[in-house]
Amino acid sequence: MDIISKRSGPREEDKRGKAHVQKNWGTIEKLADQISGGGYSSNKARIKAKNEGPKASGLIFVDQAARPRVDVAEPYLRISLNGRVVLVDKNSGIQLHFLGQIKRQNGVVRFQIATKANGYIAPLDPDLEALIVDLANKPLDRSYTEADLSRDIKTCLSVD
Repeated sequence: MDIISKRSGPREEDKRGKAHVQKNWGTIEKLADQISGGGYSSNKARIKAKNEGPKASGLIFVDQAARPRVDVAEPYLRISLNGRVVLVDKNSGIQLHFLGQIKRQNGVVRFQIATKANGYIAPLDPDLEALIVDLANKPLDRSYTEADLSRDIKTCLSVD
């Protein structure tokens, strides 16, 4: 009976092959350039330039615009094109709270609050939920539009 076990590390013939390729790399590059008509070197240079990124050309740019104050959040309500209803900070553009989503359910478009019961992973803060719970599952149609929903949410949350 022969027992064959896998040795750790590369095989000796693999080590010799890799060393041979490394030793002759200059010749291999010359052949690749000759076969590709210089395409190998130009492609290699283009990839290197792309990975390095832009270089400063001696000019110094100073952004003198007033920096937004991040310490004081100024919330506003935004309803995105995909129906996400969020509170966003005007100063930084950072999302403060995900309130819910406008979804079509059984042919009716409704506002669904982000709660654990509705299947959201990060549910809305219970204090905020209590403020807008009256608007949950409210159907949106011609008589009650997205603009009306936005106005009501702003009123409930005291957002401008």
